[in-house]
This record gives sequence, structure tokens and C-alpha cells, in this order.
Amino acid sequence: MTVPGRLLAIDVGMGTTDILVFEPDRRPENSVKLVVPSRTQIVAAQIREATQRRLPVVFAGPTMGGGPSTKAMLDHLAAGLVFQATDSAALSFADNLEKVTGRGVRLVSVDEVASLVRTGAVEVRSGDIDLDALLRALAGLGVPAEFAGACVAAQDHGFSPRGSNRVFRFEIWERALAARTPLECLFWPAAEVPAELTRLRAAAGELAALPQVMAADTGPAALLGALGDDLDDAVLVNVGNGHTICAVALEGRLAGIYEDHTSRLNGATLESYVRRFLAGDLPGDEVREAGGHGAALGGPMPAGLPILVTGPHRELLAGGSLPVSFPTPFGDMMMTGPAGLIRAHRHRYRD
Repeated sequence: MTVPGRLLAIDVGMGTTDILVFEPDRRPENSVKLVVPSRTQIVAAQIREATQRRLPVVFAGPTMGGGPSTKAMLDHLAAGLVFQATDSAALSFADNLEKVTGRGVRLVSVDEVASLVRTGAVEVRSGDIDLDALLRALAGLGVPAEFAGACVAAQDHGFSPRGSNRVFRFEIWERALAARTPLECLFWPAAEVPAELTRLRAAAGELAALPQVMAADTGPAALLGALGDDLDDAVLVNVGNGHTICAVALEGRLAGIYEDHTSRLNGATLESYVRRFLAGDLPGDEVREAGGHGAALGGPMPAGLPILVTGPHRELLAGGSLPVSFPTPFGDMMMTGPAGLIRAHRHRYRD
């Protein structure tokens, strides 16, 4: 059974996963909203527990984001303990499995997992979404698992086993920028997610039990969510736990993108980068050489574009000299990504 117009939106970040249940007849501020630890944080905690207990780990399931889980895996190996993984799970750590095994991870088949667990290994499930656990949590809150559609956002660097995935990811952005892609076209039905976006395809696959699944990168989701329904021209700066994205929309199309790692930014440097980016004076090579992803503009930017700031580290641009505002879709800044997913899904399926 499905409920017409009722949607589930899941925005997967490095620190949190932000979840929204959209119901057309409910006031936005009264929507069911959850901000929970991201799966990479949960997986990292499970690996650390196995490390403390001096037990081997077998990591199995779909490809997911790394970050904290990768660090926990490396710490486990550094402690002299065994870490085993199926191929799809191991790709969470690097696109090149030779690089993963070079770090000390042992690759195993899916058929071996059960026997390894029986002989004492701790099984840790990979995947950016645990749909069963989420639906149980919602059921405990009185929210039935009846949806007309679902959508997910996750940051995908793209599959690049022989080169820099930072460069590869930004090339994807540059292609969308060169085509002046409408923002809604940066969201795909699950079956149409580009093959090189392996993490995003896996996340969409985790929602296969639900109808009308769509997926997108976290950047377009945040941009579309911050814009809302009545704004086509704006600058979004989404200062996340792991990454900062500054994106420009003109006439509802992608017109510029600058992406960096939040950990290397403070308020003054971020404000300087944003100013230089909008002035066309921030070379992509400079950003990459400093450890970021890149910067590219589709042409001169009109003056006076509204600058919208979201993300858990948005305070970096509070109190500075940039004229910024802080949107709160659905009454909650953390729902910016889910709001963009909902907007794109409704545009696609025209409910």
C-alpha cells in the first residue's frame, strides 16, 4: 500500500543522516524529521568496538561512504588485528581493490561471511542506509512505512580506480556546468544513476523495496532545497561536516561550483574564497593544490545575488561582511537536503 504524495527523503552526510517524511497535507514545520548519526559513523563505532575486544572483523554489504569508517579500519589493522571484507564493501575504502589489500584488508567472498562469523569474526554491515532499521524506528514513532516514493542524496566522488577521485568528481561537476544543466536534471531515477556514481547507485539500491526511488549528489539537493519554489537565481554555501560546496544557480540552472574540505577552512578563508569565486578569480588548480576539489564558473556573475548559507558549520560565515541569509526549509536548516530531494521528486513525478 502507498499513500499518495507521501515521500521519504534521506540525505546522507559524513556526520549525520537527515531524514524527512513529506506529507502534502501536513504543515512543513510539523513534518516528521530525524537527524541521526550517519552510517559511516555507526560502522566506525562497530569496528572500534571489535578493535577493543581484539576480534577480527568481516565487513560485508554494498559500497558506502568512507571517512570515519576508513579510519576505524586502519586503526583496527594498526592494532595487529584481522580485517576482512567483500569486494563491494571494500570499495567503500578505495576504488582500487589493490590499494585496499595493500593496506592489509583481506578480500573474502559473500559465501564465506557466515562461516567467518561462526568462527569468531564480528560482522559489520556496510551501506549508507539501513532501511529496515529506519522503518522500525519510524514504526516506533507511529509512522507507517507507506510511501509513494523515496529519494536519497549522498556525496559520490565517482569511480576512479587509477586516478584522483577528487579530480574525477569535479570533472562531473564541470560537465554539468558546461551544459548549463537544469537543477532538477541532476536528480536521477534509481535505474538511471550514472554507472560511475557507484556509491549513489548502491544507496539507491538500498531503497529498492520502495516505489519511485530517486537519487542525487548532496550538493544539488542542498541547492534546490535552499532555493525553495520562488527563487531561481542565488548562491548557496553549504558548509558541511566533511565538505563545503558553493554553488550558483541562474534561471534554475547550474552556473558555478566551488568545492572544498571544511576541515581546512575558517571564516576568513572561506569568505575570501567565496568572494574570489564569485568574481571569477579563484582558479580550480589553486583549490586542488591546497587540498580541495576545484572551482569553475560558467561566466560572469550578476551583482547582488542572494547568498544562502546552510550546513552544520554555517557559523563560519556568520558575523562576516558577506550579505548572507540562513534558510530553514521545513522549519529546520538540517532539512535543506531532504527539501531539495522532495522538490525534485515532485517535479519528476508531478503528483
